[in-house]
Amino acid sequence: MTIFCAMVAQRYNPKEKNMKKSIQALVIATVAIAAVALTGCTSMPGAIMDKSKPIDQNGYTVVKSEVSATEAMVSILGFSVGDLRGSPSRRMYQACLAQTHGEADALIEYSTDIKTLSLGIVNVMWFTMTGTAVKTK
Repeated sequence: MTIFCAMVAQRYNPKEKNMKKSIQALVIATVAIAAVALTGCTSMPGAIMDKSKPIDQNGYTVVKSEVSATEAMVSILGFSVGDLRGSPSRRMYQACLAQTHGEADALIEYSTDIKTLSLGIVNVMWFTMTGTAVKTK
């Protein structure tokens, strides 16, 4: 990459004094473009429902108004590495309910936020679930 930058700088700027500045500028630009292209962070709201347990509008009592849990997942070349015990959504759902010490049995009005850091072949994803823990009647 540096050789390419030097060749480009030499071709377009034959003066030796300015060539060093051109090489530095090209290297900085190349690093900046690579940094932007290989990294990223996004946040995407979403909602997941536990379809096995429909909840009526007045069929529950609120146990804790805001519970949250976070899970991280690392993947290399698209293959998950680390904790593979089921889906992160299911683990977060159970962790949110565990914050009520067994009093709640469902989570309503919840969302999952996903943040991703991409470093070329390695991706790190953080999932955060926030919702309201309830006890169904």
